[in-house]
Amino acid sequence: MRILGLDAAFATCSVAVSEQGRVCAERSAAPARGQSAVLATLLAEALAAAPGRIDLVAVMIGPGGFTGLRAAIALAQGFALGHGATLTGVTLAETVAEALPAPPAGAFWVALPHRLGGVFIDGLEGTQGRFDLAHLPAPPGAVTVAGEAAALVAEQLAARGIEVRQSEFSVPSAGLVAAAAARRLAAGLPPRAAQPVYAEPPAAIAATLRPPPA
Repeated sequence: MRILGLDAAFATCSVAVSEQGRVCAERSAAPARGQSAVLATLLAEALAAAPGRIDLVAVMIGPGGFTGLRAAIALAQGFALGHGATLTGVTLAETVAEALPAPPAGAFWVALPHRLGGVFIDGLEGTQGRFDLAHLPAPPGAVTVAGEAAALVAEQLAARGIEVRQSEFSVPSAGLVAAAAARRLAAGLPPRAAQPVYAEPPAAIAATLRPPPA
């Protein structure tokens, strides 16, 4: 099974080709604008480095920035249609969970500051949306929280007596998107619709999601 992963939810765009759980090629860039053109270039470079038929196209559907999500999803849809590949969306929580050293015990949330105030939460168990800190949903048991707003969310939940742990937030990447899609496939889950989830963080927050220079 060869999987093409695409991600442009935040400041960095990336494309990866993986096979049997191994990333064969991955390309990334952090453009100030023009995600569509950059993604197309990265796609061509990744496919040239790891040629062969693509069976599954996996694209990050967010939450994330409006422009990047639209660019990545449009490219993923076009590639899947043109090459007869299956298309699946992958959420931010699914992607970030792939970077954890072990599967989280209980619920897993990624929490981001929201430009309209409060936080946007994306959870593996289905919790999703913008919430005021004073009115956070109650997780079904213990919860692990990652993301830029993890400390704020953890403080509020702990004050309510909820068992909560914080995790380091790994910057999403196309390689992690492909890994999350492979996990969905192995679990027998159907493809997820490639519909974007918008949670446009402030520019200052988006900038902090850029990986450090190589």
